[in-house]
Amino acid sequence: KMSKQISSENVVRASVTGPARGLAEINKNTIALFTDEVPIPTDYGVSKKYLNPIGSKDDFGSNSDTFRILTAIFGQKKNIMSGGAGAGAVVIPRLQAAPAAPATIIGSFKVNLAALTALDYNINAVIDSAPAADILIGEIDTTDVDSVETSLNSTAVTAAGLVFVVKGDLGSATIELKTVATGVAADITIGLTGAGTDISPLLGLSGSATGADAGLERNKDAILRTVGSVPYFGIVYNEKMADADLLETAALVQTLQKFQGVGSNLTADITGIFKTIKDSGYTQTRCLFYSNSETNALDFAAGYMSQLMSINFSGSNTSLTMNLRDYTGLVGDPLIDDDLYGTLKKEGVDCLANLGVVPKIFSFGANLFSDQVYTRLALVVDLQIAGINFLATTGTKRPQTEEGMNGLKGAYRGVFRQRKIAGINAPGRWNDPTTFGKPEDHIRNIEEFGYYIYSAPVADQSQAVRSTRVAPLCQAAEKESGALHESDIAVSVEP
Repeated sequence: KMSKQISSENVVRASVTGPARGLAEINKNTIALFTDEVPIPTDYGVSKKYLNPIGSKDDFGSNSDTFRILTAIFGQKKNIMSGGAGAGAVVIPRLQAAPAAPATIIGSFKVNLAALTALDYNINAVIDSAPAADILIGEIDTTDVDSVETSLNSTAVTAAGLVFVVKGDLGSATIELKTVATGVAADITIGLTGAGTDISPLLGLSGSATGADAGLERNKDAILRTVGSVPYFGIVYNEKMADADLLETAALVQTLQKFQGVGSNLTADITGIFKTIKDSGYTQTRCLFYSNSETNALDFAAGYMSQLMSINFSGSNTSLTMNLRDYTGLVGDPLIDDDLYGTLKKEGVDCLANLGVVPKIFSFGANLFSDQVYTRLALVVDLQIAGINFLATTGTKRPQTEEGMNGLKGAYRGVFRQRKIAGINAPGRWNDPTTFGKPEDHIRNIEEFGYYIYSAPVADQSQAVRSTRVAPLCQAAEKESGALHESDIAVSVEP
């Protein structure tokens, strides 16, 4: 008869777990090409990623815009594939039979809904070309996102033919304002309220929008349809958009972590729609000019964006400026002389011009330099991933203490440290009179490292904030390394 025995767990209790999963890095070297061409395979799907242009020849034909533009993207000596694993071009065919779309204005920033505490909110708008009117919203119930959305869609808002859509959470939400009506007759123009508290600037709502008839999907609507499901960072197109469509698309892209390149061959666009984009502050739209033809202008935009997005953010000294870069596939623009060059520079429209007999890309900063925009967008994404992964990859918790905050700031600091290695930031003098934290620490860290991170003491948090488990605000400063674009030299000669 076998003797009974006790379990080993009475003495030693063991368990094995793997590491907690974090978020994968978001690839910042993927360009989306939105095309109105119909793919040959009937099972093409919403999108398809390419690592070279060859596959697109089979999917769209050798004479297609899609194949030609992908050839421009992959044909540059430095292109998106230099960015490392995950890079590529995503082709997104626009819907050929899209339903009629409403006019839609999207808030230009994230909103803390809990801060909407006034009792007399109004919004003024022209709706479907009717006379402008103040529309009463009143008080906002900020209990949760659903209650905010219900409050915004007041009786007067609904009667006016509008609907608010709230996306996100209570502390960080994006607001969309749409017409109930669809088609090109549907429109919205935000005005200034004559009475009450104007809610439009608080929600980031401004400007105008128009609807679209059923049929070929607009680029704006194609972006809205795919932005949450198809990974891409840059955007190019196979068509030159009408001014109104381009302006709406630029307004949308400015609200996203995206960067688009648009080309034109028309000199009127330089001081027309391109100037309007610059004056509107739409820095995430890079306007490019090439006079030879519309086709070449679109190719130039695609190849330019591919070179710009060739930065490998994990590498050493991989940052770049687009100024004085070569371009493969096009000669220098024969129309650009010193006068036109001056106009392009004033309006921040990049170009391919002959420097002597050598064609070079010229990049201008009137609408920020393109590398500034791209690397700043990348910074936001990298900080988000670093912060989330620090909080998520622990088997216990990150304590709401100075020790926990030091770990969080360490995760953020790693992002800035790698940007220094890549050549995006560099030590230098902080020239802005505004500092935070300890001013001497701010200035010294910028001079020694090129970046500075500070958070207020955990002990200074109010109990109400502390109970929400939100970390104290982290503030960071970075000194961009810049780039040398022009030079002067004075020479003294003595016989």
